[in-house]
Amino acid sequence: MSGEGRPHEAGAGPASPAPGVDVRRAFSVAVYARRGDRVLVIEHRRLRTWLPIGGELEPGETPLEAAARELREETGLRGAFQPLRGALDGVPAGLIGYEEHQAGSKGLHMNFVFVAEVPAGAEVTPNDEFEAFRWVDRAELDGLASPLNVRQFGYLALEARWA
Repeated sequence: MSGEGRPHEAGAGPASPAPGVDVRRAFSVAVYARRGDRVLVIEHRRLRTWLPIGGELEPGETPLEAAARELREETGLRGAFQPLRGALDGVPAGLIGYEEHQAGSKGLHMNFVFVAEVPAGAEVTPNDEFEAFRWVDRAELDGLASPLNVRQFGYLALEARWA
């Protein structure tokens, strides 16, 4: 996830490549595992910044299925993706937002952002995609060395209430 939340105008922004340029587009998910008043962030090995768990959707997968899979594959955690209070009819359980960002040679990532509740004693089993992980509260999120929208979605994940 990256970006500064700039307004999007028709024909401008990440969705509009230069004429004649074929830009790869991929659907991806970000998952904020929440344990009480803390969310999990990882220090991404390649990008060298703090991010939530995430990755691309596999063929035939829904965003919610991808979110559950990515959480399990990257951390060993199993989360409860529950309907959120105030969510519109038909919105997937745990969906807190959507954002787009350029991911270098990977092209435009269209990213669905989720929050999942994990048990208080659940242990993270790191994979090779991250150097370190932290469970952060709102105050720690404020000072996190990460893109602005990582912190913004982190606040939404902490404020989300189950239906």
